[in-house]
Amino acid sequence: MKILMLVNWKIEYCNEAPCDKQPPDYYLKDGSPYWFFRYFKERPEVDVIDISSFKWLENFEKNKLRFYVIQSLKAIPKLNKYDLILSHGMQSGVVVSLWRKFFNIKAKHIVFDIGSFNSAAESGKALKLMQYASKSIDGIIYHTSSQIEYYKKFFPWIVDKSKFIRFGTDFEFFDNDLENLRQTDEDYIICVGYSKRDWDTLVSAYRNLNTKVKMKMIGHKDEKYNDVEGLEQLSFIPIKELIQEINNSRFCVLPLESFNYSFGQMTLMQQMALGKCVIAADVPSLRDYIEDGKTAVLYQAKNVQDLQLKLEKLIDNEDLAKEIGKRGREFILEECNEITMALEIESFLKERSC
Repeated sequence: MKILMLVNWKIEYCNEAPCDKQPPDYYLKDGSPYWFFRYFKERPEVDVIDISSFKWLENFEKNKLRFYVIQSLKAIPKLNKYDLILSHGMQSGVVVSLWRKFFNIKAKHIVFDIGSFNSAAESGKALKLMQYASKSIDGIIYHTSSQIEYYKKFFPWIVDKSKFIRFGTDFEFFDNDLENLRQTDEDYIICVGYSKRDWDTLVSAYRNLNTKVKMKMIGHKDEKYNDVEGLEQLSFIPIKELIQEINNSRFCVLPLESFNYSFGQMTLMQQMALGKCVIAADVPSLRDYIEDGKTAVLYQAKNVQDLQLKLEKLIDNEDLAKEIGKRGREFILEECNEITMALEIESFLKERSC
């Protein structure tokens, strides 16, 4: 089977695997399988087109258009060379879907619907566009089970073509070389994220604590938090440094906003794979991935007092945090890993491409 995959991020096309990038972020020119395809029982031939173009155009497509035209224009002339087109996100799939509405393309089109089409919109022109385009799609994979309720209401024609598959993280990438990581005497908890984080609730809960344990926020800096005692704000750091920071922390906090689509799952599972207990907001995108109090700890989203209580509990009980972290790591290793995800995807692709 020949597959063309359109991903809604930039990747590096290289001759050997870079040590500082995860498998979704690079494509080996020697023909080695891309990302999760390396776990397929029957290895397909996969080509990948990312969103690379001119910087100003990338920003315009991402922030204004909200879908990638240049990527699609690169793909369209090649569509009939493939048996299957995979779009990771409707930003990468909408133009191809519209093209297939008007032209006879033999390749089936399956979409990983990360963002519930257009951020689960329930009205407006964007919803109508997505509804129209979606009628040419042959299959939908989604990573947040509650999205099915949105489909039933606004996209009923895709319900029977869709499948919930839990996202799986690359356990080996995060487990590799842990013993050789630099240790530190710093005593801190950590929060990692770049968008859709509820920083105000997190900072308010931390500010209310009576503790000498510091908190590091990585990926977000805001001047209004500069005077919070014990809080350190860091901007983006390379993945290997991030692993070290997470590994040396007591536990992690994931203060997500609440939306009915997939986000935050990769961050959660990376931290669980490193054996860290995670205190996370109880939001739709995480409920399929957490057994509260066993593999991670949930708090009521937007509730400062509840988050404060959970922080205090784990700060005061390091053994409990370590035990939950251990069980979370086992969950990733045994159930929610990239291999399991890949095999479920392979099965669904076979089913929908017949």
